[in-house]
Amino acid sequence: TTTSESLFRTVLEMQPRDSSSGAGSVATREEKVKAILEEILEKLPEEFNMMELHSRAEDKTPYVLVALQECERMNALTREIRRSLKELDLGLKGELTITALMEELQNALFLDKVPDSWSSRAYPSLYGLSAWYADLLLRIRELDSWVSDFSMPACIWLAGFFNPQSF
Repeated sequence: TTTSESLFRTVLEMQPRDSSSGAGSVATREEKVKAILEEILEKLPEEFNMMELHSRAEDKTPYVLVALQECERMNALTREIRRSLKELDLGLKGELTITALMEELQNALFLDKVPDSWSSRAYPSLYGLSAWYADLLLRIRELDSWVSDFSMPACIWLAGFFNPQSF
């Protein structure tokens, strides 16, 4: 339930930030965040080439316009994900000073929450970070197949749109 999830999240947030206690080789908070960061960046596909998509879209039917708008929104989201993760990576390496936004991103990654800077550019979702990211990759793959030839698919995943009402 929501109450129990909130309770466990609060308990997790109250844990000490330095988890270097114990005899075993337990990864520190920063090491865990760095591993998550690297995994997300590794799996994140490149942005859609909007110039090429616009040039390939011969007739601007409503379906094609919706597909192009969705690609633009997805590019804005993936651009923010890539930018913020690279910035946090530099901060963790000590090459940048950690800002409040970077610390919020680090906490969100550690707690498996979607960072606010990402969710403000994303579609509505109640998933935790790991499930949300897997869903994001599915949406990108689906969108990529839609714009590969701009033909109307037999089945459309309306919930996969940023704005389903646009279709």
